[in-house]
Amino acid sequence: MGSRWRTCAGSGTCILLTATLLGVAGCSAAPQACAGQCGPPFQLQVVFRLGNSKQAATAAMHKCAADPLVIRIGQVRAPHSGPGLGPGQDTATIFTRSMPTGSRQVPLLTCLRSSPVVLQVAWPD
Repeated sequence: MGSRWRTCAGSGTCILLTATLLGVAGCSAAPQACAGQCGPPFQLQVVFRLGNSKQAATAAMHKCAADPLVIRIGQVRAPHSGPGLGPGQDTATIFTRSMPTGSRQVPLLTCLRSSPVVLQVAWPD
């Protein structure tokens, strides 16, 4: 058996075999592009309309907390400003089990968007 290994190591067969096995195992695959959120918990950002209380914002999120995608609900942060947000814009994060890949998240998004205090809901990059 030792002589077989030396024969294999001396030829290009072993190198080719090793590269093939690594490719099959996924070791040589290119990194997966995932736009910054590669695995759960995924962060769903909720932006609230100006002039609403933190209590109203919290109530809107907790109304939707029973959805099976929800892992946990973050606290309302105020004031917040950033890309696409005005000064003093309240935001919060809902941590979810998956990102939009089908119809599973439709009930959660519909629940959040139906609240009069919610302005926007999105999974940020």
